[in-house]
Amino acid sequence: MKKKPIALQSNEYKLLLQSFTEWLQLLNYSPLSIPGLTTALKDFLQYQEATGKLSLEQLTAADANRFIEYLQTKTGERTKKQLSNNHINKYIQSLKLFSRHIRETGRSILAFTLHRLDEEKNKPAWLTKNEIQQLYEAITDTILGIRDKAMLAVYYGCGLRLNEGASLELHDINQSNKVLHVRKGKHYKERFVPIAEKNFEEIKLYMDYARKELLQGNQSNYFFIGANEGKQMNKQSLYIRIKKLVNKARIKKKVGTHTLRHSIATHLLQSGMKLERIQQFLGHAGLDSTQLYTHLLNEAP
Repeated sequence: MKKKPIALQSNEYKLLLQSFTEWLQLLNYSPLSIPGLTTALKDFLQYQEATGKLSLEQLTAADANRFIEYLQTKTGERTKKQLSNNHINKYIQSLKLFSRHIRETGRSILAFTLHRLDEEKNKPAWLTKNEIQQLYEAITDTILGIRDKAMLAVYYGCGLRLNEGASLELHDINQSNKVLHVRKGKHYKERFVPIAEKNFEEIKLYMDYARKELLQGNQSNYFFIGANEGKQMNKQSLYIRIKKLVNKARIKKKVGTHTLRHSIATHLLQSGMKLERIQQFLGHAGLDSTQLYTHLLNEAP
């Protein structure tokens, strides 16, 4: 029988947890990651309740460090094994965000000085230029095929994240300057991405011809339109379409839209583009994320 989740006792903590959740939503955190971050914070606050601390005013920076030390002694309920550093790092991420939240909202000047634990890093999967070519060769000469090429232009050619592509609207494509405006980037950070000539041709053909056919007389500002009802394609539909294309191209790697983003970053680095420019292109907050691709160069064919 599944255990019922334990509720927080402190009304102040309940309100803090709610405001933290709303704050993450405002920062455009993925709906898939928010529950994990809020659950981690709830675990921390429950731990503080157990020690007799029931208000934000009672918390200190040392409390966060003690909580992380406690997690390092725990074992998972299901696995019965010690919690991995990767798992604990999710708590560290949540507590650092919470510390930022209470400072930015004027609730407290408390700052947690936490550092991520060392963990085994998985290198991102990416496709070679030949494998990208295989994807193009698997596309049919149909309305949906034209849309497939526009999807590759957006997710590979422009390196967009899944949500960024799903949120694209027609006015985000500046045809005069051949620039794509990403308005709903991670943490609501906007950026402008140059569209290469070949990608622009694929996007324009889709906009001028295939998209109008897919709309079936309906009206929509969204860029990607589904095949049946002439409505916006959601993230899941876009992801599934890319997966189908990968399977058709008989590519054995585990590939999603983010793999295409990793691929263009790697290919740009191979071509000699500076890390700072790739950072801007991808919309990374810092160079740390972009430097990950330098480790792939020695493996590149």
